[in-house]
Amino acid sequence: MELIVDRVRPSTSGLRGELRVAPWPVTFALLTVGVALTIRAQTHPSLASWSSLSNLAVLTFAVAAADAVLLLRWPQVGTWAAALTPIAIVVAAYRWTGVPASLALLFIPALLTAGLIGLRAAWLVGVVVTALILSLSPGPGLSLTSADQEIALFVVWSGILIITGAYLPVYQLAEWLERYLDDAQARLEEARDRRAELGQALSDLGHTSRQLLLANERTAMLRSIAEEAQEAKTRFVARVSHEFRTPLNMITGLVELMVDAPHMFDVKLSPKMREDLEVVQRNCEHLSRMVNDVLDLTRIEADRMVLHRERVNLAQVVEDAAAAVSPLLHNKGLKLDITLSEDLPAVYCDRTRIQQVVLNLLSNAARYTERGGITVTVTRRDGRAVVSVADTGPGIAQRDAERIFEPFCQGTTDIWRDRGGSGLGLSISKQFIELHGGHIGLETELGAGTTFTFDLPIDPPVGHLAPAGRHIREEWVWREQHVPRSLPGDLQRARFVVYDPADDLPGALSRQTEDVEFVPASDFGEVKTALRESPAHAVVINVTPGDDLWGLLDMGRDRFPGTPIVACSVPRTVERAVSLGARGHLVKPVTRAEIARVLQEAGRPVKRVLLVDDDDAILGLFERMLQLHDPELQIVRASNGESALANLRRAPFDLMLLDVVMPDTDGWSVLETMAQDGIIDRVATYVVSAQDPADQPTLSRMITATIDDGLPMRALLRCLLSVSALLLRLEAPIDPASG
Repeated sequence: MELIVDRVRPSTSGLRGELRVAPWPVTFALLTVGVALTIRAQTHPSLASWSSLSNLAVLTFAVAAADAVLLLRWPQVGTWAAALTPIAIVVAAYRWTGVPASLALLFIPALLTAGLIGLRAAWLVGVVVTALILSLSPGPGLSLTSADQEIALFVVWSGILIITGAYLPVYQLAEWLERYLDDAQARLEEARDRRAELGQALSDLGHTSRQLLLANERTAMLRSIAEEAQEAKTRFVARVSHEFRTPLNMITGLVELMVDAPHMFDVKLSPKMREDLEVVQRNCEHLSRMVNDVLDLTRIEADRMVLHRERVNLAQVVEDAAAAVSPLLHNKGLKLDITLSEDLPAVYCDRTRIQQVVLNLLSNAARYTERGGITVTVTRRDGRAVVSVADTGPGIAQRDAERIFEPFCQGTTDIWRDRGGSGLGLSISKQFIELHGGHIGLETELGAGTTFTFDLPIDPPVGHLAPAGRHIREEWVWREQHVPRSLPGDLQRARFVVYDPADDLPGALSRQTEDVEFVPASDFGEVKTALRESPAHAVVINVTPGDDLWGLLDMGRDRFPGTPIVACSVPRTVERAVSLGARGHLVKPVTRAEIARVLQEAGRPVKRVLLVDDDDAILGLFERMLQLHDPELQIVRASNGESALANLRRAPFDLMLLDVVMPDTDGWSVLETMAQDGIIDRVATYVVSAQDPADQPTLSRMITATIDDGLPMRALLRCLLSVSALLLRLEAPIDPASG
């Protein structure tokens, strides 16, 4: 679209000229004076006076005629003539009438000059008139005293000063108007330029909106496919997490006891046996972390993964990972070469996650390599740390290499499928590297081996570089511009500012819909800033158990007038146990260090301990861990919830470790009963579960809404009808437009 704008700027140079008096009324006034003098001469009884007045009338008519001719032929000369010719009339009146007071009328030329030409010209005429008055002398039959001259001069200059005082504000106003008009015209031209730019921007925006609509349609189709895969993965994670963690708790705990307290097993460990057990212990601990990382896969894609970054010696990370896989390499007779760059500084990263990536690459290389060895190289390039793991294995087929980083991908050949594994390791590694702002790739050749390479920024990354749509290939088709100029209404998203110091609620809400914008804020200052940037449909306040609900609502109404305030209570899932009275939540596998921490945090000397779990092996492991810390502890076992409640009612306990998943009466029911009976405050209770609390559903127990000073009855009724209708269909699809 091409806009043609005509710019016509009116002239402001004539503004002062428009404030001056036109000369033609002066000529008509002279004619009127001439007529008046003629009439006066006809009615005057004295012959001398009749002659003087007649002559003066003739002179006035002559001057008026001369002025008219000059105005018609030469307007500027005529204007000066109209201003100055009254001087001749006044002097003639003095000479012919003999009245000295008539000289005072010489202020009239100065007045006419100010109106016709300007103040400077008026002052110049005043000087000329002054010289004329002073040069006049009495003639025959005339008397002119110095007093008469002084009076005439006083009248003339008084008139000039009065005219000047009256005209100066007018001229100042004219100057201001000229400046204002110039500025207004400049702004008008700028506005016209902006209008042209805005028109082009609207056209481009309409074109872009059409492309976004096409992209959204394709995204919706891909999202449905991704949701099916996500559901399958979630079912898999939920099925294996509990089954993995329980036996891992046994293995890790028993190995830890064998290494740290072999006297409990009536054996003495040889140095070689202790070394092997320590290797087993390290691998068990790593396997335990791997189970947690399986759950992390869903958190990464949901953008809920938190990295604990610090300055890390990457060389030490590589050496620790190599030590973990050294037994496997030794058993297969493989050689391991590690080349470390000497100028590599500490890297800002999450030590555990990066070590998991290196260990996963080394484990895969050792598992699939039968001859030769593995080479690990750590270098520095362009401000990034580069790690390469090369093996002499069978290599990867090209069709498998394209999908090797996808979840659950294990390759299509038998050599890959027969080596075990879940197919999650490389996918999780890729996500961890991308969360750090890095990149991972591979080079492979069948029969010649594979090299996996990843890089990490040495300094803190600028921002999150792994968006939610990282799995979707960008194959959008760009079309030429043939779209409406206006934006479609369905592209306007609802916007909420969420006040939550824990910063959990915005992410939980964002995972429910992509059609609503949730802006996080950790304090009311950030809320105000977000509202200043763009209005919001409401401010959402997440109220924790210790907060003053009504105080927060009142503060929100005062600080954000005109914006609805909605309060809810969405605690962290780990707080469920705490809300029922427990001291904390332990996730299996539970280590000796966690047992020691629990004993210290009990808040009282621990003499009697109640262990509640439906697995006798777990009960035995926990009992041994506790006795290792304090052999004098009195430990009571309970295999179900009813037995635990019976023991609690029978005798007091200082500490209780309570399993959540049990037949009949589970751990949550035990906590609720203890709270009802008032037992919960008398025993330090820690919930133990193989399920990570972060993966449990998030619920809000209440919702409160207000705005400004309150809701009128009609608005209250509408809210009651809308809220009740929503609560009766909680599982209905989310439609922001319906709100």
